[in-house]
Amino acid sequence: MSKTTRRAPAGRVRLNLALQGGGTQGAFTWGVLDRLLEEEHIDIGSISGTSAGALNGAALATGMARGGRSSAKEHLSMLWEQLAQAGSLMTFLLLPMRKPGMGIWDDALPILSPYQTNPVGMAPLRYILNTVVDETLLRDTSAAPRLFVNALHVQSGSGRVFEPEEMSIEAILASACAPLSYQAIEIDGESYWDGSYAANPSLWPLYESQLDTDILLVELTPLHRAETPLSAKNILNRINEAASINGLVSELRSLELINRTVPEDDIRMHVLSLPDRPAGLLATEPSIKRTVGRVLFEMLRQDGRQACDAWLESTVDISARYLRPYTQQPDMELSSTAP
Repeated sequence: MSKTTRRAPAGRVRLNLALQGGGTQGAFTWGVLDRLLEEEHIDIGSISGTSAGALNGAALATGMARGGRSSAKEHLSMLWEQLAQAGSLMTFLLLPMRKPGMGIWDDALPILSPYQTNPVGMAPLRYILNTVVDETLLRDTSAAPRLFVNALHVQSGSGRVFEPEEMSIEAILASACAPLSYQAIEIDGESYWDGSYAANPSLWPLYESQLDTDILLVELTPLHRAETPLSAKNILNRINEAASINGLVSELRSLELINRTVPEDDIRMHVLSLPDRPAGLLATEPSIKRTVGRVLFEMLRQDGRQACDAWLESTVDISARYLRPYTQQPDMELSSTAP
């Protein structure tokens, strides 16, 4: 019989975080985390993040190590304030070409290489991370939540999870390195791109050491889009989303198998989704991902806070949402996790 996940009973709860990437949409995750940090009975365990999820995770973990919950909220705010400052001028100059529905610049992305058009690479983001994030604290798991960062190894095409003891600014940059926007990040002579092509994010680091645990997935990627994409930017965007979706579904199948076959173990998945929100259709429009501005960030942050409020009393059926729609064996019995 299919079961649903629910909020854990009253008392202290250790919650692991799975934070998806999605560019600007990561400000929604900021709002979720900002609200979650106000729940004194919820302790943040480990964090697995990709791209914007890695940035949020690194800011939260650094803040927690420096001064607890209030410091974590301050570091998240600092991250997004600096992102808005760094991107405001470029967004203003490109705004006529990047309005949702036009996307002239986005349509050009598939034919323009960042090695030709972006000589500064990720230098602005590197500067921001050096201001907000302390990689030494991130490697000290006694002081900060354990952070796992996901990237794609360019040479092999395989996913790479950077673990806490090897955490660095370069690893976080690698996780956010969109291939058509930035030159690949080099780490120990190897090249890395945005981790969402391999895992958005990897779930296994969050339950590998403990199979009786709670995981909150903050979802930014739409599972379903009603329209068939017609423009170059929307076609490319949906291809990228498909890779992200299938990677997540594959991991959830593995998690489901563990729950069905390992006695007395229970990995409880919780989902908080931007695409499910009333403004989700606009917020997940492909051009929005690369639009920078305080007003947009604040709108997404507030929506994330409201979504977290709703999630605290919600349930989700993992099988119905992720597994049955993507299985080629519809008669196979699947069950989602439960408290």
